[in-house]
Amino acid sequence: MLLLGLLFALASAGANAGAALLEASATRRATRAATVVLHPMYLAGLALDIGGWVLTVLALRYMPIVAVQAIVAGQVGITVIASHWVFDTPLRRLDLAAAGANVLGLALLVASASVDDERVPPTTAGIVALVVVFVVLLGVSVPIAIHSRSAMLVSFLAGLAFGGTAVAVRMIDLDGSLGEMARQAVADPVIWALLGFAVLGLALYTVALGRGSVGPVVAVLAVTETLAPGLLGLVALGDSVRPGWTPAFVLGLVLALGGVVVLARSPAQASLSGDDGAAPPPLKRL
Repeated sequence: MLLLGLLFALASAGANAGAALLEASATRRATRAATVVLHPMYLAGLALDIGGWVLTVLALRYMPIVAVQAIVAGQVGITVIASHWVFDTPLRRLDLAAAGANVLGLALLVASASVDDERVPPTTAGIVALVVVFVVLLGVSVPIAIHSRSAMLVSFLAGLAFGGTAVAVRMIDLDGSLGEMARQAVADPVIWALLGFAVLGLALYTVALGRGSVGPVVAVLAVTETLAPGLLGLVALGDSVRPGWTPAFVLGLVLALGGVVVLARSPAQASLSGDDGAAPPPLKRL
């Protein structure tokens, strides 16, 4: 099951990175900003985004949350390196070193993850706590998103919201036929909390990108949405580390997230998004 979860998580990272490149390509090809969302490449990127989210959900059923989230955050490295080849964006030696650190960190996280198939079933108290956390986060984040000019704070809240989706996925407990599961899903507060966290996270992330540079925003988001639900998974949701592998787990987490932070602040990210104040890089391969 660990291998299956790993494959889903890697596929999700690749899908999200591909989505970013396709959406950037659409931005460069569209004649007007209003037509970007109708461009075939943008729509293909959006489809990949949705597919990546579905793959993440599947991965979370088989691997510890912290490992899945860290792997998916590795999309930043794929995007930076691929955008250099596709768009000729700048690539530093530091970026290559950070990508290597990220890969090594992810390998340590996967190696140290427990392969125990036993799962902690959701309790009534846990479900109530999940819903309460969503309501509190919604009540706190909406006023901040409206009034605060701090992109980092809004990105942090977005990371908590996306982290909430990961926790909700782990708490979903559906069984029976497809029809029975559909009926259970409609009445399941965990499903509704999952959708609420996802919509809130997307809205906050959009606001954060509008108020700050993409690199720092992505870095804060990646660290928050990995650590917050990951630690909760280890404490309360049955995730665990193999005996004797705790130091390797901690080192892997530091390397993986450290690499993401460096890559998120790469000039390639700013160039790809136009945050460097220069014209977007020319299309090199597509």
